[in-house]
Amino acid sequence: MAFGNYKIKADFGGQRITDRNSATAFMLTLTAIYRNRPHWKLADQALRHASKSAAAESRASAAFKAAIEAEGWLEN
Repeated sequence: MAFGNYKIKADFGGQRITDRNSATAFMLTLTAIYRNRPHWKLADQALRHASKSAAAESRASAAFKAAIEAEGWLEN
């Protein structure tokens, strides 16, 4: 199974997200204001189901990437 390799901008933690566990851990650091936004809710739901199949993990990766892009936190 493959999860993307995403770098969060330094202003927002500077973490490298390489798997669903690190993505989940990053999301747990977000305040409720962020976690309640629709793109984070979608990413959270997708990550909860990511272990079910390779396709589910791919969807989780895409949802997480979309969420960090929506916030402007993805480092190029």
